Amino acid sequence: MSPILVEGRCVGRGLVTEAYVVCIFVSGRRIVLAGILLVLSLPLPAGQPVTGVPEITVCYNYGCKHMVRVALTPAEWNEVLAVFATAAGSASLERQQIRQAVALMEQFVGRQIPTWRDRGKNPPTDAWPGQLDCIDESINTTRYLQLFATYGGLRWHRVSERVVRAPLLFDLHWAGQLVERATQRHYAVDSWYLDNGELPYIQPLDEWRGKQPFRQTAAVVLNDG
Repeated sequence: MSPILVEGRCVGRGLVTEAYVVCIFVSGRRIVLAGILLVLSLPLPAGQPVTGVPEITVCYNYGCKHMVRVALTPAEWNEVLAVFATAAGSASLERQQIRQAVALMEQFVGRQIPTWRDRGKNPPTDAWPGQLDCIDESINTTRYLQLFATYGGLRWHRVSERVVRAPLLFDLHWAGQLVERATQRHYAVDSWYLDNGELPYIQPLDEWRGKQPFRQTAAVVLNDG
């Protein structure tokens, strides 16, 4: 009988925990030997943001082939939270904050794993470790957005599931997704086009599905719709 480490995640009303459970297999059946060994956060009153420095699983090397658990330093995470410290006065301003926070997450994560090498789109030569395709990018972006929401950063938006477009039934492309609470308008959050650590594009979903040009730059929001 060999101990097996199984990662579990429990997210419920007012409860966000990350736990590790040790199991063994006896005659093909899994038996829990020890319950939760590590709990990163305790039950909280509904609606109260989580505190502390989170860990997150990050994907890279195409199709989430490599998954690595990363923890930012307290200083790095505080810098991310500082982006949301001043409450945005509008949904448009909050989308600018989100762009900045996602870019910071990519920069800080890239200090620990090879994703700092990531170049925009899928380069013709990509033999280096750390390149991301749109599957990697959209999964990571969605996890970052969920972190911002969990820690109380999002007031004007909620995080939705990843979104995919396939205009010609091939050339699939994935992105993260936000929904503006007041208008219920959906937005794609797309970091695949840019190098690691640059501001992702946030575009109204109908425009993104239609592959319309982005009205943003990597540094300045011109008109985000």
